Amino acid sequence: MIEIYYKNNEVKKYKSIDEIEYLPNQIFSIRFMGFINTDLDLIAKKFDLDLTSFSKKEDIEISSHYIESYSQLSLNFTIPSFSSDNDFEEKDIYILIKNDIVFTFLSPDLEENLNQLTQIIYNFKNTNIETYHQLFLFQIGVISDYYADIVELISKKIKDLFQKTLKSKQFSESDLDYITELKFNNLLIRESLSEFQRILLLLKKSDNYNDNSFNKINEEIDDLTVIADYLQYNFNRLDDLSGNINSKIELEQNNIFKILTIITVCISLPTLIVGIYGMNFKYMPELNWVLGYPAIILFVILSFILPLIYFKRKKWF
Repeated sequence: MIEIYYKNNEVKKYKSIDEIEYLPNQIFSIRFMGFINTDLDLIAKKFDLDLTSFSKKEDIEISSHYIESYSQLSLNFTIPSFSSDNDFEEKDIYILIKNDIVFTFLSPDLEENLNQLTQIIYNFKNTNIETYHQLFLFQIGVISDYYADIVELISKKIKDLFQKTLKSKQFSESDLDYITELKFNNLLIRESLSEFQRILLLLKKSDNYNDNSFNKINEEIDDLTVIADYLQYNFNRLDDLSGNINSKIELEQNNIFKILTIITVCISLPTLIVGIYGMNFKYMPELNWVLGYPAIILFVILSFILPLIYFKRKKWF
């Protein structure tokens, strides 16, 4: 799907590149959703774009994610997107500016998430966007808000897990796996956020933006710094949560070992008595007692009960 935003506030959607009549003077934004690699050559020729940044998305160097030339600016980075209730999947975003037009490439599900966020936070219909420059800065603001949104979701999951942990006394391996999933998701967000921050810092140094743009970019960098602090808080909370659960598991294990120790002690004394009278000695005076058998049974019972009373008074159980 291709969306073209014209300067007369008209928006048109196309299914094929061949359907588009490319009139640069009348357009300030083109969005590609769900594109495939085989489309890139056709897109590059149709709109006279340099798409070499698409082949460098795996590179770590920031120079592969921020490429500025005389005629074109290319940005590419990844954003975590929920693929299920708990799992994140990294989605690529490419933003190119050429001929005073913002070209945006992203996946359909990420496009849907960003559109929903835009509708919730912004009154987009009443937002006065007249130039590609304003649209570009608006997109940067939406992406910053998206980071804040997903960090808030992770924070809520962590708080809910904390409340569950406080009320629960039994834990399983799945609880620790869930914490590991949250840590991994938090890590993906932090890596993506750091990458986006570096891109904005380079963008701030560009000579192609005025003072108003400089202030807007500074505002977004400050917002991302606050979000990064929340990410660190999440890591600290998850570490505390892991320690809390491990402590409760250790306490539960200690209680189990304590009970086993008590049972072992209580059984050992009756076993000792029975073992003595199970020996085949010829002279054992108790064997001739009339009440020998009931007395031994009584001793066995008392030797089991008395340690239980003792441990109970010591509040071992």
